[in-house]
Amino acid sequence: MKDWESIKTAVETAGDVLSTSMATLRNAHGAAKLGVNVRTEITAKLAGMGLGHVPKELPTYQEELVRLYKRGTAIGDLIETLLSPGEKNDKKLVEQLGESDVKYAEIIEQIRNLVSE
Repeated sequence: MKDWESIKTAVETAGDVLSTSMATLRNAHGAAKLGVNVRTEITAKLAGMGLGHVPKELPTYQEELVRLYKRGTAIGDLIETLLSPGEKNDKKLVEQLGESDVKYAEIIEQIRNLVSE
């Protein structure tokens, strides 16, 4: 993935969610280092392409992974619901995931733990 368009295509091809390294994003941006301004610009560029990322604050090290997702999709909505605490989103999660044999509560807890790292 050498440029922004190939990153967006890779996210869409992977089912609207993809983990990639900060080095990949830095290289697509054409920067040598991941300073605060570069990370802010990367966030803005991704948002302009309809992509969000986790963690919300991009890491400073090139080896660290970030999860990119396409906003406005089912997976994107789920990720944003998980990341936005509040009664409304709690109810939405219970409605969507609460009545199943799959242990979604455990999955959600694991996702929260990963996000907080």
